[in-house]
Amino acid sequence: MPKSRSEELTSLGRVFDRNVGRERILAAAVTIVATRGFGACTVREVAEAAGIKAPGLYSHFRSKEEILTEAVSRVLADFTEYTAAVGDGTPEEQLRDTVRRHVLYQIENVHLARVADMLLDTASAGDFVSHEDYERLLSQQRDYLQILGRRVAAFAPELPAPQVNIVAMAILAMCDRVAIWYDADNPFTPDEVADLHWRLARRMLTD
Repeated sequence: MPKSRSEELTSLGRVFDRNVGRERILAAAVTIVATRGFGACTVREVAEAAGIKAPGLYSHFRSKEEILTEAVSRVLADFTEYTAAVGDGTPEEQLRDTVRRHVLYQIENVHLARVADMLLDTASAGDFVSHEDYERLLSQQRDYLQILGRRVAAFAPELPAPQVNIVAMAILAMCDRVAIWYDADNPFTPDEVADLHWRLARRMLTD
């Protein structure tokens, strides 16, 4: 099942050290955005959630945009590290484990996954971060897409390069959306959902 509130805060603690003021600010921003959206993520709200006065926030960050950029960058790095950390198995085992870990991350780290997806998918991202920062975050996302593409290519070496890219993007999109629709009332366990996504991904490459 998805994590409880306390477990979700534990996953935030893995990415942000909440014993450090700067880190508390980042964790607070992630929680606010994930639960209430970017519009609610004001400097005052973040400072209050982090347990500091609003002026004190500026001793750590120059702007709200800088907070959002660093928070999402950290989440993307955590996600890529987790999903890419598969063993030295066969190409099929490596692709399978990558897909499964992607799905499980989305389910088990809902706050973290939702914030990155919201920022990267929104058409108005420029309202929240600068163009340069947005491009940097997209570059981090592309790093994972390249890892996924290499594993798709290794599993299906006969597939032309343009199709490899399409399949990798389709798998990424399919797995990303799990964080949106999966909830505690779902009749399937996270492992069952991860296995189903792997079967769907494998079918793209074997049918």
